[in-house]
Amino acid sequence: MLSGRMDEERCARLLLEMAGRGETDGELLGMLDALDELACRWGPADAIDMCGTGGDGAGTFNVSTAASFVAAASGCAVAKHGNRSSSGACGSADVFESLGCDLGAGPERAAQLLGRHRICFMFAPRFHPAVGRAAGARRRAGRRTAFNIIGPLANPARVASQLVGVDPRFGPERMARLLAGRGAETAMAVCSGDGADELVTSCACRYALVSGGASESGTVSPEDVGLQRCGARELRVSGRAEALAAFVGAIDGTAPRAVRETAAFNAGAGLFVAGAAGSVKEGVQMSLEAVGCGAAAKKLDAFVADAGKPELLEAIRDG
Repeated sequence: MLSGRMDEERCARLLLEMAGRGETDGELLGMLDALDELACRWGPADAIDMCGTGGDGAGTFNVSTAASFVAAASGCAVAKHGNRSSSGACGSADVFESLGCDLGAGPERAAQLLGRHRICFMFAPRFHPAVGRAAGARRRAGRRTAFNIIGPLANPARVASQLVGVDPRFGPERMARLLAGRGAETAMAVCSGDGADELVTSCACRYALVSGGASESGTVSPEDVGLQRCGARELRVSGRAEALAAFVGAIDGTAPRAVRETAAFNAGAGLFVAGAAGSVKEGVQMSLEAVGCGAAAKKLDAFVADAGKPELLEAIRDG
C-alpha cells in the first residue's frame, strides 16, 4: 500500500474491511512499523504533541492548533504534527498555510522553529511521503480508516509525551495504551461526550492517562477545571474564514468565552502531560493567564514573523 504497488480500489476495500470489523492492535502497530521505515524522522525532540485523529464531523474550530500556541506560551514546547482537514472547516495544515507557512519545510527548519519559539509544525505528507500513495484510496473509502488512528502515533520528532483526541468509538484507553507501547513517557487520550476528538466545554469528557507505568481513566467536566459550560453550537464554525477567526481569537483573547476556554482546556491538559503543570486544572489557569496577559498572542506573532507572513495574520484579525 505504502509503496504504491497495491491498486487504489483494492487498497480502499482493505481499509474499509479493517474499519468495519475494527483494526487490531497488531495491525495498527504493523502499519506503523512500515510507516516508520519510509518516514523522514528526526529527534527525539524535548517536546509534546497535541493533535486529534480527525474526521469527527463535530464542526469545531481547530482546537488543537490554538491550544498548541497557548501551551507554548505557557511553558512547554510543542512539536505539532498534522494534516489538512478531512471533515472540518480547517485542519492544522490549513491553518499554518493560511498564515503563510511553508508546508514543505523539513526537519532542520522544524527543529530551528522549535528552538526559537517552542513550537513547530510538521506537515504529515512532507514527513510521511509514502502515505500520499494511499491518499486516493482513503478518499475512495470515504470514512475514517486506520490512517486516522496511526497518524497521531507517528510523530516524526519522536516526542516524549502526547495529548491525543480520539474517536469515542475507538476509546481513549486503547489509544493511551498504544502511545505508551510506542514509547511515550506520558500519554493522555481524550474525547468528548458528544463525539468530538478533543476536550470541550460543552459536556463531560473522557480521558485515559498512562504515565510512569501507571494508568488511570475517567471523566472530566469543564466545571472540574474552573471553566464554564457552554452550548455545543458555540464551538461550531461555518467555513474556513470563521474557523481561522476562532483560532486567532482563542489565542488573542478576542473570541467568545466558549472558544477561549475550550482552547485553554486542551492547552491545560497539554501542560499537564508535559509536566509543566501539576494538574489539568492548574494548566488551564496557566493557559488562561497566557491568553489574558497577551503572551499567547505574542507567541503567535513571533512565530508568524519568522515562519509565515504577518500580513496574512493581520488580515484574519481584521476580518
